[in-house]
Amino acid sequence: MTGTDEGDRPADRFESARNTVLQHRKDGTCFHCQDHGCTQHAWAIEELARHPGGRKLLRQLGLPTDESTQEGQPR
Repeated sequence: MTGTDEGDRPADRFESARNTVLQHRKDGTCFHCQDHGCTQHAWAIEELARHPGGRKLLRQLGLPTDESTQEGQPR
């Protein structure tokens, strides 16, 4: 297994998304942020919305969840 393979595991993507959302919640920014917004934060919300635990976290943080992004549903 290569380093690239390891970083693409669903659990790793979920954890990265979780960390990004929590960082934004704490500081309002992350090291991916640019003047025009943060594509990493947008990805993180989308990624979390695909998982029941992620949707729960988003609701707890008061962030919108799009139920159409659930796993197995067309986007």
